[in-house]
Amino acid sequence: MPNRSIEIHDSVLAAISLSEGEAQLHFSSVYIHQSEGVPGRDVGSGWVQKAILRIHDARVDGAFSEFPVDLSTGQIRMGENSLANEIPVPLRHKGAFELRLQAMWQGQVTVAFRGSGADLELLGEPEYVEEFHP
Repeated sequence: MPNRSIEIHDSVLAAISLSEGEAQLHFSSVYIHQSEGVPGRDVGSGWVQKAILRIHDARVDGAFSEFPVDLSTGQIRMGENSLANEIPVPLRHKGAFELRLQAMWQGQVTVAFRGSGADLELLGEPEYVEEFHP
């Protein structure tokens, strides 16, 4: 199977729900780079798909003023590892987790999510968008 990662830019956050310490980030569309090499850097293809990112023992700093939110960028930190503008696929992480998402509009507000782990669930079938050539 090829390597995949979500590009935060070009993804759309539809809603956030909080329940029993878990934050669920519902994405109406995530843009997924797929490549035999390094996704987003090497030749490959682009796909869109719905997704839910669950953050365990979540704390949220900040808020978006309205949904859906077109995202412009973000950062993810899992333990000592940091990634800029990407979320790995698959994602099942236990341990310190932090995700910062910046809105493209809404004054480029940034919302931070911190927790003790995270799981990503891709929903439905991916839809092909384009070939990717860096």
